[in-house]
Amino acid sequence: MPQILLGMGSNIHPESHLTDAAKSLRKNFPDVRFSRVYRSEAVGMEGDDFLNACCLLRHDWPEQQFLAWLKALEDKHGRDRSEGSWKPRTLDLDVLMKDGVVVDSDFYKYGHIYVPASELVRCQAGDAKAFAPLERVHLQL
Repeated sequence: MPQILLGMGSNIHPESHLTDAAKSLRKNFPDVRFSRVYRSEAVGMEGDDFLNACCLLRHDWPEQQFLAWLKALEDKHGRDRSEGSWKPRTLDLDVLMKDGVVVDSDFYKYGHIYVPASELVRCQAGDAKAFAPLERVHLQL
């Protein structure tokens, strides 16, 4: 079974959307583990701060079924897929790593991805000072 690292983010009612998404992930992937939650400024868009976390899971689903399930979970939370991708989000779920291999080119670019990911997987050493400051949020996923 492949091991998947997901990035999770929201800046529209983020506490509600992230905790509900975590419940759905636990229901379907009982061994899922979550990082701590961090607050970061919206990057590349106007909007409220994001809450971000990562989770690590294993699944035996066909890849397209898994990706479709993630998209459906985002849609269930009202994800706006209209024109343009740099906009506020109710829920954003991104596959960051698969079996220890980085598959998202932004992995080492943004602290809101790298910092929570590094709690769950071994990451290439990065310069934490290069990332915008993050604030740890006390939200249990």
